[in-house]
Amino acid sequence: MRVSTTPKRNKNRNNGSRRHNNISSNNYQGNGKDTKIKGNAIQVHEKYQSLARDAISSGDIIKAEYYYQHAEHYHRVHKTSQSNINEKNNRKQKDIKTNKDNEEIIDAKDNKDISKLESNEINSENNIELK
Repeated sequence: MRVSTTPKRNKNRNNGSRRHNNISSNNYQGNGKDTKIKGNAIQVHEKYQSLARDAISSGDIIKAEYYYQHAEHYHRVHKTSQSNINEKNNRKQKDIKTNKDNEEIIDAKDNKDISKLESNEINSENNIELK
């Protein structure tokens, strides 16, 4: 049996570990009768709107309505993804603010504890001197 010196292909390994964090970069594929449109949601939306305007200018109102419906769908997809991104950002901001507030509370408690310790030391020194 002959040993190959070329590295083996990594077939279907770690495909599940790939993560897509940026929702707005999702690519969509419009399946129109005449054309295949690819791109993110806003690009597909704009392309369908331009096709609808072209259909109106050529006098085909039914085809224009067809394209406008598809454009509206991708517009909703884009708005949904934007609202999801905004919610994530708001949660992150809230978490950051909560962490800062907690740190300030902890710092304030530490400062009070230090001042109590200092006052106790001063009181104990005064008591020693009075005796």
